[in-house]
Amino acid sequence: MRIILSYVIFTVLFAVQSSAASVVKLSTQHSYQRIGRLCGWYMDKDARLTLNDVIQPAFQPNFQPYEHDMRSYGITNAAIWIHATYSSKERTYLVAEFANIDSIFLYYFDSGRLKTIVSGSHLPLKNKRFRVPGFSFELPASNGQPKEFWVRVRSGNAVIIPLALTTPEGLQRSFMGLFVIELVYAGVVLALFAYNLFLFISLGTRNYLYYLCYLICFVGFVLFYLRGFHVFLGQKLSYFINMNGISFVAVTYMFAILFSVSFLDGKKHAPRLRKALFVLIGLLWIPVIFNLAGYRPGAIKILELCSFLLPFAFIYMAIKALKQRYRPARYFLAAWSVLLVSMMLFATANTGLLPFLPFSFWTFYILPIASAVEMSLLSLALGSHYTEMKREKIAMQEAMLAEVEKEVTERTKQLKESNHVKDKMLGIISHDLRKPLNNLSGLLDLVELKALSAGEIQDFSLTVRQNIKHITGTMNNMLNWSLSQMNRIETRPQKIILYPFILQIIETYWYSTDQKNIHLKADIPEGIVVLADFNQLNLIVRNLLDNAIKFTPKGGMILVGCRTAAKTVELYVQDNGIGMHPQEVERLLSENSFYSTEGTEEEKGTGLGLQLCKEFIVRNGGILEVKTAPGEGAEFSFCVPRV
Repeated sequence: MRIILSYVIFTVLFAVQSSAASVVKLSTQHSYQRIGRLCGWYMDKDARLTLNDVIQPAFQPNFQPYEHDMRSYGITNAAIWIHATYSSKERTYLVAEFANIDSIFLYYFDSGRLKTIVSGSHLPLKNKRFRVPGFSFELPASNGQPKEFWVRVRSGNAVIIPLALTTPEGLQRSFMGLFVIELVYAGVVLALFAYNLFLFISLGTRNYLYYLCYLICFVGFVLFYLRGFHVFLGQKLSYFINMNGISFVAVTYMFAILFSVSFLDGKKHAPRLRKALFVLIGLLWIPVIFNLAGYRPGAIKILELCSFLLPFAFIYMAIKALKQRYRPARYFLAAWSVLLVSMMLFATANTGLLPFLPFSFWTFYILPIASAVEMSLLSLALGSHYTEMKREKIAMQEAMLAEVEKEVTERTKQLKESNHVKDKMLGIISHDLRKPLNNLSGLLDLVELKALSAGEIQDFSLTVRQNIKHITGTMNNMLNWSLSQMNRIETRPQKIILYPFILQIIETYWYSTDQKNIHLKADIPEGIVVLADFNQLNLIVRNLLDNAIKFTPKGGMILVGCRTAAKTVELYVQDNGIGMHPQEVERLLSENSFYSTEGTEEEKGTGLGLQLCKEFIVRNGGILEVKTAPGEGAEFSFCVPRV
């Protein structure tokens, strides 16, 4: 009764002041009107006022006008009261075009009786007159006379109140306004999802998997929570999404971090930031827990902070990647820049931080539009990444092909060189062996004809023995060289007492040195032990002695000695023979060179022995070195490990 009496008093006063009031007039030409700027607004911070309080004439000055069609109060526990007057000859509907409002009370008087209609996201869906996102209430026709109503709104989500009055004809326009942008948005997202799902199935890379998960979660948040499409999913699921839908943001950010770190190679471009983002993934479970525990305002505030920080982190990582010339990062940078600007505008308008940036319908739709642009740019980034991968793969294949061609060319060259060396070797060996074999054949013919005396046979036998020794040495060198070319020779180091080893070799050269009256001696201290392959070291020393005898004139001297160090022993063969020019030394030591000249007594050679010496010295851990000058003799030396 008190409310009705207060209403009668208010009606009388309203009739006196009706010229100052804003009346929403609906007609055939104006069947749909947003009424935010035509209403009076009041925030009841303690949420204690009742309808009887707000309809008192003394309270009316507290209702303040607003300059825009939609009003936002951010996250607040206050109750928002709206007072408006309308005039219509038809049935009229009040539409709240936002789905996440916990409770809405509509009050109006009809034929002197107070009517109260309750709605909100907490009520069963069957109580809604139209099962669409948002809330709608039927108001009585006013028969062309001004008629008032009051609305009380309260919500645990961000309090956004877009109100419109419409006739039955304009109601369709209201529903179309709720669906058109969202359907376009859903179509864009569906196309992006199908395209990137195909790429994920084709390539199987984690980038596309993380992007698809990010896409699903973000779209779930925008369509089913922010835009209220959860009303089509049934009562239980609709209620759950309305109460806990803010958790979609946390999960969305988790996949956004995984996608960004993977796509931009955070381990390479921003390792410290990558570690911080992985820590943040764990911290993002905190708002999820807050939300499930019923503390939605706390969860929303944490996620609003993340909404500012994460884009900056992603933009920083993209800039770092761009500096490393990772071109797909351009689209990534543009995508998160667009989303960051939209989030800042949305949050700033929602909280009213900047008076010149009010919350309006363009602000209301900026997040879905910006997210569609962002996802399109991210899809372009993935496409650019795919193109980059193909380009790198082609470049790698071309490089591999070039490497194979280079290797084939090199091996062909080596094969030609090897064939050339073998041909040269056969020519040298056949020429080198012809004279000794002819001498041996001639001697046998003379012996068979009994044309030689016993003394002549004795003299010839010495020559034949020297020829056979030369042939044997050449054949041994040839055998070892062919085995080394086929990698059939294994080096087996063992301990060798150097003094008896060298003496035993020197004793086999008494005939050769005696023929040229060469003095051959050794300067090897007793007790020195080296680590080398016995047979290979034997061949090295013998070939160096052969060369020294060959190029030392009659009456010359050859010295086989060593110089000791802490871990090595340097063996050398020194003579006072004819020596060599630097060009000859260079040619002698070059790879695959079978360089040979005649000795002081026109001795022939193949150059094969020195090649074997170089290879076996390397196998035993040393390098062949030559010190010589024309007319001053030569010294060939190499090092072996000391035990």
